[in-house]
Amino acid sequence: MLGSAPVSLGAEWAGELAVPGFVVADLRFPPGLVLEPHAHDRTTIAVILQGGFDGRWGRHEGACAPGTLVVEPAGEQHANHFWGPQPTRVAIVQPVAAELDLQPMRGHRATMRPDAVPLAGRLVEELQHPDSVTPIAVEGLSLELAAIAARRGWQRVARQPWLRHAGAIVEERHAESLTLAELADEVGVHPTHLARAFRAAHGRSVGTYLREVRVRRAAERLSRTDEPIADIALGVGFADQSHMTRWFVRYVGVSPARYRAIVRT
Repeated sequence: MLGSAPVSLGAEWAGELAVPGFVVADLRFPPGLVLEPHAHDRTTIAVILQGGFDGRWGRHEGACAPGTLVVEPAGEQHANHFWGPQPTRVAIVQPVAAELDLQPMRGHRATMRPDAVPLAGRLVEELQHPDSVTPIAVEGLSLELAAIAARRGWQRVARQPWLRHAGAIVEERHAESLTLAELADEVGVHPTHLARAFRAAHGRSVGTYLREVRVRRAAERLSRTDEPIADIALGVGFADQSHMTRWFVRYVGVSPARYRAIVRT
């Protein structure tokens, strides 16, 4: 087994703080950095704020863009290849196992959770501009991020090939006005069966999943481009900017403009 490595391994800049129950960090990794398989001695909750990386956890691989929340259990080996051309900024929360029970966290997980970004943004702001209230503020933000990581919003694995295909179609054609009947016809099942199986696999309806995909794609474009928000709204499938803003605030907790400001801090 590989020895334990600090979460700042390879970082070009690191700000860290220990508070009751947690060690937190604001890290920036240089573009193109490759970290060979390594592990950390504490469970790591990471929120990607800028840039991104391709991750490898055993036989599993995945791309982690801005807005991705990643959970890596203590001792689990993983590797990272950071994207360019800009540095990757990551907010890290490491629960101290002796002080906080996180038994629900078993096995690595990575999913888009834009609602974690405002919390992570406030956390790094506290690290950048500390005062006498910073320790309790950071502790509270860390608890909120740990709750997101431990309790909800994780996508179950869709085992049936046709169900994976349905999810892929929603991802690829998120900007279109897909209907349940059209989706069911493409994967060769009855719409009722698709609706039930999709909810069982993903924990949400097809319609809700489609809205979440649109919000996620909007978040990616907000963080990576200077496109006008109105153009992004139309590009990801919303009727207009106000329509996107309404759903963006519901899922993320902040407006698209505020989100863009946070991830580009």
